[in-house]
Amino acid sequence: MIVFAVLNLSPNIPLPWRIVMLAAEVAFAIVYGTAAVRLSLWQRDEYWREQGREPKHPERFPNDRSQE
Repeated sequence: MIVFAVLNLSPNIPLPWRIVMLAAEVAFAIVYGTAAVRLSLWQRDEYWREQGREPKHPERFPNDRSQE
């Protein structure tokens, strides 16, 4: 991303290369965003496991099945 940011400052890049760079930047942004969301969800699930709760239903206590 840093390389693309520096290249975007250069005024002499032809239009086709700018389009290719823009497509690559969008792809990297999507991959980075997906990785950030997955990490966040993994951390949330680990927190609930450490608390002794089921990550999908943290409002339930481990031995309380009356809400099912």
